[in-house]
Amino acid sequence: MTDWSKWLEKHELSAENILYLYRQSRRTVIHREDGEEFTPFAPLQVLLALLPEADFLHINKGVAVNRARIINIDTDGVYTMSDGRTFAGRKRGLSTHRHLRKQMGLNALPDAQPQTTPMTFLEKCTLLNEMPLAYCVIELVFNAEGHGVDFIFRYCNAEMAVMEGVPVEKMLNRSFYDVFRNGDKKWLVAYADVALNGTKRILHDYSPEIGKYLTIYCYQPAPGFCACVLQKADA
Repeated sequence: MTDWSKWLEKHELSAENILYLYRQSRRTVIHREDGEEFTPFAPLQVLLALLPEADFLHINKGVAVNRARIINIDTDGVYTMSDGRTFAGRKRGLSTHRHLRKQMGLNALPDAQPQTTPMTFLEKCTLLNEMPLAYCVIELVFNAEGHGVDFIFRYCNAEMAVMEGVPVEKMLNRSFYDVFRNGDKKWLVAYADVALNGTKRILHDYSPEIGKYLTIYCYQPAPGFCACVLQKADA
């Protein structure tokens, strides 16, 4: 008999990196934040019992999602995750969705009095999904000494995949230096300045990870984040 707690540990699966779990073809699929999926034969309920109850929501019979990675719940009870994947929650009881949205600080569902809670900046970014310029939002990551050492892709529009030559789902919530193993650390200093100090910068340089000269327009959409518009440039 498989010890599923050891199995999760062996595959480095935890509440910190699992985005969601769902049933497919009589197996449970575990989707990790780096895009890798695992398909153990264990029932969904067995695996959920090994994860912190407060961290995961069993939104319908075959789907459980990481509470911290939900970015929206719409009026029909559809949950949108941080990687853009959507799952339909239970149809009965919209009041449950309304309570959860309010608890999580998401937009309240419409009722007798329409709500005017503003969208989060990552929700607003979805308006740029089809923009004909490459656009992304990255979050600066710090080490124990408080120094910026890496950055994580938190949003990428469709044109980013064309510019970088990497599918959007392979970039979201992953380290730049995991996606681009030969990435130049020179970018980190400029992005950190924008994310921490709110400065605006225009970078002109060669990007070895994609073999192109780029012009990158940077600004701070929220503290700790840097948004970038990328364009090809002449050498």
